[in-house]
Amino acid sequence: MLEQTLHSFSAVLIVMFMVAVGYLFGRLGYIRHEHKKLLTKLIIGAGMPALVVNTVFGKLNFSGLDKPWLLFLIPLAGMLISLLISLLLAKLLKPNIRRRGGFIAMCAFSNSVFVGLPMNTGLFGDAAVPYVMAFYVVNTTLFWTVGNFLIGRSGDASEADKFEEPAVKGAKNGFFKNIRKLISPPLIALIISLPLAALGLKLPQPIIQLSGYMGNIVTPLALFYIGFALYEYGFKSMKLDNHMLAVILMRFIAAPASMILLCKLLHFDGMAAGVLIIESAMPVMTQAVVVAGEHDADEAFVAGGMCLTTLGCFILVPLLMLLMQAMGII
Repeated sequence: MLEQTLHSFSAVLIVMFMVAVGYLFGRLGYIRHEHKKLLTKLIIGAGMPALVVNTVFGKLNFSGLDKPWLLFLIPLAGMLISLLISLLLAKLLKPNIRRRGGFIAMCAFSNSVFVGLPMNTGLFGDAAVPYVMAFYVVNTTLFWTVGNFLIGRSGDASEADKFEEPAVKGAKNGFFKNIRKLISPPLIALIISLPLAALGLKLPQPIIQLSGYMGNIVTPLALFYIGFALYEYGFKSMKLDNHMLAVILMRFIAAPASMILLCKLLHFDGMAAGVLIIESAMPVMTQAVVVAGEHDADEAFVAGGMCLTTLGCFILVPLLMLLMQAMGII
């Protein structure tokens, strides 16, 4: 148990070190405000679609697994529950318009690969990879539809009233604008890749290799971006106000609790259940910070939440492992 915990801590340390590099580059002037648009385009327009293609065609393999459909159903149900609770919290806590979409996305979606994959392989070994990939597909699909849409709407303060009731004037233009916010390069990659993979299409190995190389830019660039955002806005963005506390409670208590309940109700246990529960309790998604910056939403709040929840993994993961063992899940 101690060795597994140390492996999981190393994943958090790597993430925080790369964030620190982005912060240092900001202080030294290597990354400047005018570079942020290029970084977001590289991450969202090139890296993420390639990462999706590489995951779907190169890493999804469920042959020999018992009830593989549950690997998608349980995360989907868990995230929809978290999303519903997040929407209710947004109504109750009333974050301002620029923060609202990011707040909901932070509460509902987790960092399934950048922190979740090394965390789970450290805890359970390489056998955890298929279960992580299943969670990642669901998490990524929902984030690049619902999460991207909500953050995009938050970024346009002139549309604040549309959260309450649609405006009649310019409704047609508003509809097409909302559709554009819904569609993104990673989502297009998912829409094309998943049906083709389900039909048994195999991509040539050079394409898989190329998508892997391109997808590998996402993690370092996104974490450098977050480090620069912390430099730009200051550590005050990590302030523990009621909105940030709600995010922490959702990520570390409500989300894993709903996943544990679903696993128990569906009699789903063992390493697969353990991986899904750990995945549900991972920090705020790295991409949420980049999307908030792209749409001019409250990027500072999302960056602060990502860093705080990543640090929180030091405390959460060992406690969650002990709880799952006590409940007989793993």
